[in-house]
Amino acid sequence: MKNMQIVLAGILVIALLCSVGTVTALNDNSSGVQGAEGVSDAIDPYNGPIGADSPLYDLKIAMENLDETFTFNDSQRVEKQIDHGKVRIAEVQQELQLNRPDIAERALNQYKQKLNLTEGSLVPFSTNTTGLLHAQEMISRHQEVLANLILKYPNNTGLIRAYDNSRSLELKFEDKTEMRFTRSLEKDNKTVYKAVRLQIQNHNNDNNSNDVKNTDQEKNQKQEKITIQKVEKGTANGQTIRTTGTPSAGSHGNDSEPSQDQGKKGRD
Repeated sequence: MKNMQIVLAGILVIALLCSVGTVTALNDNSSGVQGAEGVSDAIDPYNGPIGADSPLYDLKIAMENLDETFTFNDSQRVEKQIDHGKVRIAEVQQELQLNRPDIAERALNQYKQKLNLTEGSLVPFSTNTTGLLHAQEMISRHQEVLANLILKYPNNTGLIRAYDNSRSLELKFEDKTEMRFTRSLEKDNKTVYKAVRLQIQNHNNDNNSNDVKNTDQEKNQKQEKITIQKVEKGTANGQTIRTTGTPSAGSHGNDSEPSQDQGKKGRD
């Protein structure tokens, strides 16, 4: 009984450490708030008590998953999953700076699993669910950080895989929100994210395709008219030839008629 109490007490202490470490990491790394202006693109290297090299790392991940499981608001749960994914990126940066790519790979694998959990959480959402667009923006910012890390560590295939996974999840978000985030760089080298509705783009594309179809139809109709005119003209020319031919034959007939009349007059 005493051993069980000690174990439970140890788990509670570890849980507190994990929660403090997670909150510290999220605060240090400027976790997102409402709107693009209030969110920092930077994710600093992790400096919490339990990094990817810690023997308590798996327990830390388990406590994060437990926290997500007992978050009953769907959109808040997704935001927590993405925030935890942000911590994984911070851990990756720490290990890469310390030249420990194998341990960084451990954090990258956890990042992939977190994205898979997030993707599964999107299934019941409707298009206009509150908080979903903000979570999508966070994923777009993950990609920006991962892209910069790839430039810094070009031979790290795990980073490339993480970027692809992040991009795949962003497409899942786009299917749900019907929105897409565009990035633009301001004069002070600050990246600004702007949400663009995909329906408008698709509508414009439909209009363009309809314009193309209408243009093609008009061309076909004009071509048909030209063809018909040519056929009618050719037919008319044929009638003209036959018409001119008939009078020619008639003129020969008229020539023979006077000769017969002359003959009659001569006999008379």
